[in-house]
Amino acid sequence: MLDPAQHHAVEQLCHPERPNVYLWGPPGRGKSWLADVYFSAYPGPDKLRVHFHEFFRDLHVELRRHRFDLDAALDHLIGRAELVCFDEFHVHDPADGTFVARLLPALLARHTRLVLTSNYRPRELLPDPLFHEGFVPTIELVERCATVVALDGPRDHRLDSDRTRGFASGIWAVSPSDLQLRRQGLERPAPAEHRVLRPAGRPLRALRAEKDCLWFDFGDLCGHTTAPADYLALAAEHLFWVVDKIPNLTTAGREPAQRFADLVDVLHDRDARVVFVAEVAVSELAAAAGPVAHDIGRLRSRLAQLRTIQDTSSRTDAGRSRVRL
Repeated sequence: MLDPAQHHAVEQLCHPERPNVYLWGPPGRGKSWLADVYFSAYPGPDKLRVHFHEFFRDLHVELRRHRFDLDAALDHLIGRAELVCFDEFHVHDPADGTFVARLLPALLARHTRLVLTSNYRPRELLPDPLFHEGFVPTIELVERCATVVALDGPRDHRLDSDRTRGFASGIWAVSPSDLQLRRQGLERPAPAEHRVLRPAGRPLRALRAEKDCLWFDFGDLCGHTTAPADYLALAAEHLFWVVDKIPNLTTAGREPAQRFADLVDVLHDRDARVVFVAEVAVSELAAAAGPVAHDIGRLRSRLAQLRTIQDTSSRTDAGRSRVRL
């Protein structure tokens, strides 16, 4: 059953005189789900739905191919699409802000219907006070050209997940012993299994890289220069991951913490099953004013779907057969 905020969003999405809609609200309020339903019901084949991380990655590739001709790159990616849905739209980085300031007018000039979902109201985009003022004209463009709709109901619907498959079936393991990992069907990788991958050109060390399992150390995956493009490329081929030695993000540093938040975004969007091996519980992972302050609500909402194991008294599946992954 739809809550009142979702009912209002449906009315705006179906309004014939409001072509562009910006859906924003806290995590788990049904923004992506409504966009999916609307996209599926929209008549005709000329439509595109894409995660904003993924679109950014592909657009940068096409810009290089077309000698930085933005219209030509958009022709290749969007073509004659009548509807484009961008999921998880956000702008934190000043360089991204500059790029979005060019991108949005180009998209609007194509007279393509835009539906954007975001955890942030337009005025919260690019919140860094050093750069926010320069981004205000782009924010005002969004507010003029799109109906801004708040999905701010009281319940996080992700908590209703049955947790039997995909991302929601994963585990957050707090300082588990090797025995506890074996009870989950996991054996730590041997040194001979270590590999160097190049998913998007940059070298990236994996502790294990098999078709049915990727196993990374947090320091290798998020402590070095990686980006959503790396995670997207890997998630396209591997739907089971283990991310080991995750520290308290408050002390990890701003860039590693933000990379971890981006990684969780990608794995959640791809519905990959993940075992996160961490030093602290999800509730202690990062302070609200810490290095991922802008994404902390979304990050906690996604990680809250996972089953937690912490000690030998934690709930484990004792009947699960031992499988080396």
